[in-house]
Amino acid sequence: MRGRQRPTVKDLLLKADTHERDGMVFKAVALWKHVLKLEPKRTEVHERLANLYERMDLRAEAREHLQSVAEHYVVLGNVDGLVRTMERLQVLDSRNHAG
Repeated sequence: MRGRQRPTVKDLLLKADTHERDGMVFKAVALWKHVLKLEPKRTEVHERLANLYERMDLRAEAREHLQSVAEHYVVLGNVDGLVRTMERLQVLDSRNHAG
């Protein structure tokens, strides 16, 4: 591939955001998953994926990403973020048991 550079993580994030805004959810998910392969500790990407998976009613996938977010907040010592994430997990779990 002469003349073509590999896209940066920033490029991938911008393109994923654009795809989500344009309703191309599966393309956005694919790009965010690619970003996580390159940089697995990107909490904001785990949160975005969890949001999309929740909207798509893919609760197990949403839970997986929310758990990653919670782990990152523990490492960072971000109590507010951890509490917020644990509350989201609790709501997700309550929906699992209700349906």
